[in-house]
Amino acid sequence: MGITACFVLFVISATGLNITEPVDGETYNGDWLTVRAIVENENEIPEYVQYSINGQSVVQIPRLNTDWYTYMQDDLHRGFSESPAPTDNTILWSAPVTGDYHEFPTPVIVGGIVYYPSNYGTDSLYALDAATGELIWKYRTGYTDDAVTVKDGYLYTASDSLWCLDALTGERIWATNDADADGSTPAVVDGRVYCGGANYSQSTSYIYCYDALTGAEIWSQTLSGYTASCLTVWNGIVFIPVFMGPLYALYASTGLIVWENIDSDGGYWDSSPVVVDDLIYINGLDSKARAIEAITGNTVWEVDITPGTYISATSAYHDGRLYFGDQVDAYHCLDASNGSTIWSVSGVQLGSSGIADGMVFYGEGSNYYDETARVFALDCETGQVVWSYMTSSGQYGIVSCPAITDGVVYIAATDWNLYAFGTGLKYTYLDDLFADVGSNELIVTSFDEGVPVAADTISFTVTGTGISLEPSNRLGFCASPNPFHSSALISFELSEPGFTSIGVYDLSGRIVTTLENSELAAGQHSYVWDGRSQRGEPVSAGLYLCRIQSGSITETTGMCLLR
Repeated sequence: MGITACFVLFVISATGLNITEPVDGETYNGDWLTVRAIVENENEIPEYVQYSINGQSVVQIPRLNTDWYTYMQDDLHRGFSESPAPTDNTILWSAPVTGDYHEFPTPVIVGGIVYYPSNYGTDSLYALDAATGELIWKYRTGYTDDAVTVKDGYLYTASDSLWCLDALTGERIWATNDADADGSTPAVVDGRVYCGGANYSQSTSYIYCYDALTGAEIWSQTLSGYTASCLTVWNGIVFIPVFMGPLYALYASTGLIVWENIDSDGGYWDSSPVVVDDLIYINGLDSKARAIEAITGNTVWEVDITPGTYISATSAYHDGRLYFGDQVDAYHCLDASNGSTIWSVSGVQLGSSGIADGMVFYGEGSNYYDETARVFALDCETGQVVWSYMTSSGQYGIVSCPAITDGVVYIAATDWNLYAFGTGLKYTYLDDLFADVGSNELIVTSFDEGVPVAADTISFTVTGTGISLEPSNRLGFCASPNPFHSSALISFELSEPGFTSIGVYDLSGRIVTTLENSELAAGQHSYVWDGRSQRGEPVSAGLYLCRIQSGSITETTGMCLLR
């Protein structure tokens, strides 16, 4: 393991703090709000950040972790980050750690370190400083086609072997030559590593489950079809899409097959399963996007996006919408409830997308004639270009997926460079806020070594008590009592039968528990939430959001849990 210098361009951010929620001068019809502050601290995490409202006692605000620790950000591959994002194409730094052909892996960012396994450049895994691009360590792994996964201080990567390294030092912990670079990004869930290998000539895939600490094999399974996509682990099930074959579901504990979905003519190539609220979203070689029930494997809906071609990009998901590009000439935003098109704009995409701060980011694929390719930032609502950056990537264009964390967008190009777009690391601090009815003054301050270094002050007005949300008016969706101590009754009325999902979320948008996900009859319905998570564990007091999706209707109500 040697050290090689990386030449970088970088801009050091200044110290600053900005309160983004509540909004200065705004009026709210509820006293339970969210305080969110973005801190720039010369690329160093502040010692602590605190707020005071109306001169009352100070409260420390926890930092929101926006690490992008695996392919498409999280274990379910949704591609969404709570991080702020750059609003122009300023380059923080670039590092010459890629190649000029098929740099497919996604950069992974954990704890201020960027991990990137060069696909066709040097066949080496790099660990770079997230703020400067400077080399921390590198490890020669061999050809690697997918992102690494970093969890609990360990890095897992599939190349000529499945490797487990110390994430801070690059020291090898264990390796096994069963899995390989064709087996996708390793999925690390509940102390186990799920990965695979493939034999293209025999159209056969080999799926493995290992102990995450020792590398000992727990089980293996042989499947018909060649896997080129990333597998996804959810609720004790492993989902594996294959080329010229089905989407498989295996029991995570044993590797036995749960179900097979053969609805895609030709199977899947590079598009991976995205799981949200008991549904799998995936794009096929038959040019169709699909939603599939995770429990049964039944297809809920399918739409033909661009007849005559195929879709390799994995969909990015946020707020009931799917974002991806086809391999002809269009980038799409779909309604996740039924697959209908919300907007579509011109653009060729080979890799997948990342979403943050109201923007969707992706790299432009090549039509094999261009000698350039751009990085795009589009407005999530309209599809309009917010900014773009032209690279000298040719032939394949940019096939890497972007990663967004702490205010910076990272993406690999085929012009020998890994790019970081932004002006410096920006840290997010987030908490619940209980305000007074009437005028409020909020002060947020960041500290280093006990000394205040930055602050922001805003004023806002509260006109009533309760949850500050728009009232539901189509389904009569509501929760009572609210606030509540032990349980709340959630009720609504459907005017017609339809597939309905109901979930409780925290303020970061993470699912707490699913109350319903099935076909419901028309009429009045009610459910009880007892303040527990999906695993049956009591959750902490605070503000939660309950959301219902039925057909084309989506409604949300706030719920205040008191302990």
